[in-house]
Amino acid sequence: MAYLINKHTNKYCFLYAHHSFGRFQYSVDTLVNDLSVSKIHTIIEWLNGKWYIRDLSLNGTWLNHKRLVKDDSEELSIGDKIYFAGNSEVTYVVKDLSAPADQLIKLDDEQSKTAETIKLNHYHLLPEQQPDSVVVFEQSSGQWLLESLHDDEFTIREVLEDHSIITLGGEQWMFISSHLEVATQMSSVPQLYISDLDFIFNLSLDEETSALKVQHHNNKDFDLHVRCHHYLTLNLARYRALDAKKGVLPANQGWVNTEQLVKDLGVDMRYLNIQIHRARKQFSEVLTNVHDAENIIERQLRKVRFAGASFMIYKGCELESASDVVRA
Repeated sequence: MAYLINKHTNKYCFLYAHHSFGRFQYSVDTLVNDLSVSKIHTIIEWLNGKWYIRDLSLNGTWLNHKRLVKDDSEELSIGDKIYFAGNSEVTYVVKDLSAPADQLIKLDDEQSKTAETIKLNHYHLLPEQQPDSVVVFEQSSGQWLLESLHDDEFTIREVLEDHSIITLGGEQWMFISSHLEVATQMSSVPQLYISDLDFIFNLSLDEETSALKVQHHNNKDFDLHVRCHHYLTLNLARYRALDAKKGVLPANQGWVNTEQLVKDLGVDMRYLNIQIHRARKQFSEVLTNVHDAENIIERQLRKVRFAGASFMIYKGCELESASDVVRA
């Protein structure tokens, strides 16, 4: 995410995709408290892959000591200096021109923003080394959510709004959204659904290694390789296969209590939650054209299941089990 630095205060100003400056406190993104400044004085905006500045004021906006032509857009460059109404006492210096992005911004001891950021890409376990929390984008609501890995109920989910402050690894971070238009984001609307996919599990005879491939007849295969969390997903598929043999309806197949999973896998609840989220994260990142891909592992209150309806499980070279709807 692009940012400016106030030359006088050394404070960071991170830019939304359409960012306004002025003295109308409740209608601008950055307040410029000066009577010579218009209510909405200047706009900086992201257009066609570049950042532009545009003056809307009566008293003018200056870029590198040159007054901008009102309503004309001027492309920004690193190092540019911006000030308003001829008052260079409040000067902003362009320091970064990255594309708009939803981010977490680290705060210092005085609660001021720093240049250290985490760009959010739909699914994050944080901190990376010893994760305690998950930050995930929920496509259905268009919201970012914060979840604790210590909670097995999957219900304590904090909605992150602009300037929400969260604690990660003893450090404080502020959430800032990009404010990109919905129409821009819709260009990458997923084309497939979970029900369109075939899941092929390969488990070693000693059950030490698990690999997973995801297939669709109109698309390339997705090789998710060997991962520890595939063993969790495989065992959830086993539960679904057992329910199918019992005649349980597909909509109800495979639900298992998290406490039972803890016993089956010989792990504690926190480790189980990390594996669930790592699996959901990989599905979200790899299957980018699949609607709600993270919900391949579906969750309810203290319950979880594998949502794939078409799957095969190989142990060694032998087919251990398969769903009735595996496609040729």
